[in-house]
Amino acid sequence: MKTIKLTDEEIQALEKIKSHNESAVKEFGLINIAQINLDNRKLRAEKFLSNVRDTEIDVAKSLEDKYGKGTVNLTTGEFNATNLK
Repeated sequence: MKTIKLTDEEIQALEKIKSHNESAVKEFGLINIAQINLDNRKLRAEKFLSNVRDTEIDVAKSLEDKYGKGTVNLTTGEFNATNLK
């Protein structure tokens, strides 16, 4: 096998490629970590929204049991019954 000495320019070009490959691998790792964090954040938000919906249903049922069907005006704090009990 014959050994050939590379030029400084060739070595620099190869080192630049190696460095860029390492940068790309690092960037993909950071992207994957960010995606994992976003996935976890999304799961927490979905659970939070589900809890809000459950609470909304419970409060609506409680108000309906107490006052009948109607609407609530949060500005005035009034319940407008559509059929009085």
